[in-house]
This record gives sequence, structure tokens and C-alpha cells, in this order.
Amino acid sequence: MSFRLRIFLLVLVVAVSAIGATAYLTISLTYREAARVDAAQDRHEAAIVDAIRGFGIRNGQWAGIDGVVRELSATTGLHIRVETPDRLVVLTDSDTLAKRKAGPVQLLSRQIEPAPDLDRLILAAADQLSMAAALSAPPRIDPTATTRPDDPLRQRIEAARRPDAPPAMPALPESLFGPIPRGAPDAQALYQLAQYRAALTTVRCRAERAARSPALALTTSPYLDAAQLAGESSCVTSANSQVLADRQWLSRRWAELSGCRLAMAAFDECLTNEFAQGALGFSAVPVEVFFGAPESPEIGELSRPAGYAVAGVIVVAALGTAWIARRVSRPVRLLTGASLQLAAGRLDVRVPHGKVADELAALSASFNSMAEALQRSEERQRRLIADVAHELRTPLSNLRGYLEGLADGVIEPSPELFASLHEETLLQRRILDDLQVLALAEAGDLDYAPAPADLSELTEAAATAHRAVAASAGVELVVDAPEPVVVHADPDRTRQVIGNLLSNAIRYTDAGGRVEMRVRRDAQGAILTVRDTGVGMSPAEVARVFDRFWRADPARQRATGGSGLGLTIAHRIVADQGGTLAAESAPGLGTTFTVRLPPL
Repeated sequence: MSFRLRIFLLVLVVAVSAIGATAYLTISLTYREAARVDAAQDRHEAAIVDAIRGFGIRNGQWAGIDGVVRELSATTGLHIRVETPDRLVVLTDSDTLAKRKAGPVQLLSRQIEPAPDLDRLILAAADQLSMAAALSAPPRIDPTATTRPDDPLRQRIEAARRPDAPPAMPALPESLFGPIPRGAPDAQALYQLAQYRAALTTVRCRAERAARSPALALTTSPYLDAAQLAGESSCVTSANSQVLADRQWLSRRWAELSGCRLAMAAFDECLTNEFAQGALGFSAVPVEVFFGAPESPEIGELSRPAGYAVAGVIVVAALGTAWIARRVSRPVRLLTGASLQLAAGRLDVRVPHGKVADELAALSASFNSMAEALQRSEERQRRLIADVAHELRTPLSNLRGYLEGLADGVIEPSPELFASLHEETLLQRRILDDLQVLALAEAGDLDYAPAPADLSELTEAAATAHRAVAASAGVELVVDAPEPVVVHADPDRTRQVIGNLLSNAIRYTDAGGRVEMRVRRDAQGAILTVRDTGVGMSPAEVARVFDRFWRADPARQRATGGSGLGLTIAHRIVADQGGTLAAESAPGLGTTFTVRLPPL
């Protein structure tokens, strides 16, 4: 299992544990809060509803309900929200009043209709008539034959038989603020409804004059106490006259209330509903009250299982983090120490890595590979210095010996001696030039002028330049380039590569041998092969053929004056132009060099 997968699984376990614990805590706390809200609501709901309904009855509007809701929330510990039935307008919210973010509330609400209740005496009379109607059997018994003409039940049945002729509106007393007069329950209900309207009109008249919002003193008839009745007699008189003068409203309300006589057994229920609807016509609009938790629970309210879950997640996260830290820090410390030793010059330092093939082990192996590469590079550099010193020491020693002999008179000067000294000088110059070219190529500073070039033409030109050398060595030179093969390369550098390969092939081929140059094209680009029938090389020699100053046959190479850098330079030039140079050989069977260049 890789280190990445271990970390992924550990993080996954921690994440799942955290999510599970969070879900458990959320569900647990939500359930507890819901249960707490339900319990608190059961205890205080009736009082809250009565207080809000009483405010609506006494004020006839909802302005100022904020103070009532704030006090109720503080007393009961509940989140209270009052909205209109369409839920488009929030009249007040206890969380908002407390200057905190409004929390959630329960979906179920309590509907409040701020209409006063019918007087108990009226309801009792209506209930008696409803029971009498339920006990009677109108299809078989005619109450008109056994009851008096003024009997209420007889009047109701007669009215039911003549629905097109409702009874006339009863005459109301001149003052609406006295006791409810005796009479039929529907007539009493009309009087109480007119009385409630007159009371609201009175307090609103006083509000306009006093620039304040007084409320009804009572929620039952007569709604105004003695102090309110005597405090502003003009408002009382004006309100009383205004209601009594509105004959259209009185007639409409009487038609609705007296229509309940047709309900027979449900007379009291119908009378109550019609009274409430009539009161809502000029009172406050109905509202809905929602309940919820006042705020999020504190940490101290967590249950014991929730605390265990939190502790478990913390322990898992701590152990996993400690394991990751130990697993990562140890290899990092080893790599840090090894890198410091490597920077100090200890190229043989290596980092041990475990048997588990994970990313940290791969990092340690990569560091070891880098250290080995640096060590090999240092060794190659040392060998290069030694090779250069060796290559320059022999001709310089020859020059020094001849010059000392000439100076001491031991050697007589002659044209042949000067020609030999000149040849040694040219060899040193050739070595220095090749070293300069190689240094520029390895540093990436060798100049190239890429352009479309015909590889077949470049091969023919190189063969023409070396035919004389091949002929003098008794080597047959053959060129197979039947068609143009255009490549994108530097013509001069490419000709330098071809010349180097061709001169090496002629140098290592004995008299009577053959050197063949072939140019062709395939799907990957252009291919140039230089094949000879020379001495060949072993696989170990092929592996080192492009090393600097390496010679397969030092005696033969020295005799012909090679520097040992030609193939190294050729390999670099081909690589810089996006191509490859490879060698194949076998002892006694010759050698083949293959150059691949990208197409145009």
C-alpha cells in the first residue's frame, strides 16, 4: 500500500468520523431542542396565545405587540414569531427584538383571531335553544300548536319556514355602553358587537387627540371601564352615535346573526362564528404564532454520548496526525542530513529506505540516484582532466625534447625535424579546438543555423571529400542516396557529423575493406547509416564509444592523429538538433552508426 493511499485512508477515516459525529450531535441536539421547545410550548402556549389575543382585542391593531412578545419570550424562554396568515409579513420576532439572528421555528403554528368572545349569558341562551331544537322532531310535531306565539323555538321554526322574510332588526338602546339587554340571543349578539365597535372607536378617537395609543380596559362587555367612559365623554358620545347611525352595517350584521336561526341545532356555534367574523371586520387582522428555540444550545448542554463522540474524533485525529508526522519527518530528516553531507563534498553518502515501496521510499531512491549521478559526473570530470593532461603531455614532451636538443646542439636542425614538430603542434591545436567545441556543446552555447537541407546531398559531398583518403587506404567507399531527403538542421554541423563518422569508418577498416553510406526516409524522419567492414567492437566497447578521449584501438588512433573527441561531439550535435546517434558492432564484423534526424 502506497504512502499516498495510507494518508488518503487516514484522512477519509477522520473525515467520516468527524462527519458522523457532527451528524450525531446535530440530530441529538436538534431532537433535544425540539423536545425542550415542545415541553415549554405545552406549558406556556395557552398563556402566550391568550396574551397576544388579548392585546389584539384591546387594541384593535398590532402596533406595539413587540413589547408583549419580548416579555413573553423572556418569561417562557421560547422563540416567538408573529406573522400574517399568508406568511408574507412578519409582525414581530423575539430573536430579532433581542438583536440576534432569527432562529428556526416549528412548522405548525397557532392561529389567533383577535375577536372578543360572546357574553356567557348569550352563549348559554343560544345553547339552550340549540338543545331544544335538537330534541324536537319538526316533521311529526308542530310546535306552533302547543307553544305560545312568543316562544323563541316557535319563532325560529316559523322563521325557518319563511327564509325569505327574516325578522326585523331589533331596536338598539340609545347608549351602547350599558348592560346587554335581555332578548333573543342573536339580538344580544348584535348589541355586543355594536358595543365592541363603539369601544374601539372611542379609544381611537382618544388616541388621535392625545397622540398616543390607549387600549380597551376590558376584553369583555362593555370593554371600557368607568374611568375610560368618564375620561373623554365627547369621544364616547361620538362613537356611540357613529355606530348607531351606521344602519347599513347594523342591518348586514343582523342578517348574518339572525340567519343562524336556520342552523337549528348548531345555533350557538353559528352565532359564535358570525359574531367573530363581524368583529374582525373592524378589529385587528388574524395572525399566526410560531414557536422555536430561542438560541443555539451551549457546549455545556451536550449529552454524555455526544462528548464521547467528540473525544473519539479528537483521539483518532491526534493519533493519525502523529503517525503521519513520524512517518514523514524521519525520512525528511535523513534526506536533510544527507543533502548537507552531499553539499559538503561527500559524494558517497546514501539514504537508507525501507522495504515498503511508497512515495517516501521513491524519494529516497531518487536522492540516491542523484548522488550516484553526481559521483559519476565528478569521476568523469576527473577522468577528463587526466585524459586531457595525458593527451597533451606526450606531444609536449616530444616538443620539449626536440627543442632542448636543438638548444644544446645535440640535434641538427633539418626540414624533416621541423615538419615533425609542426605536425605535433597541429595535433595539440586540434585537441584544443575539439575541447572548445565540446565545452560549448555541453553548455548549450554551440551556435546552430537550422535550415532545410538535403541529407542525401550532404552525404555525397562528404563522400567526395574523403574518396582520396579512402583510396589511399585501399578502402572502397559506396554511397546509396537515390532520392532527396530534406531535414531541418544546420548544414555545416550535420556535414561535420557525417565527416567524423566517415573518417572513423575509413580509419578502422583495413585495406580491401568497404565503407557504405546509405540515406533513406521512414515515418519518423530521415535515417543515415555508415557501415564499415572493419575490426568491430565488443558490447562493452560499444557502450563507451561516445565517451570523451576513449579509443577502441589506442595504437591505431594515435597513429592517425585522432583526438578521441569526435564521436562525443557528433553525438552532442545530433542530440541538440532533435535527433539520435547510435552504434552497433560486433568483433571482426564491422561497425554501423545510425543517425536519425527529424523531418522538415
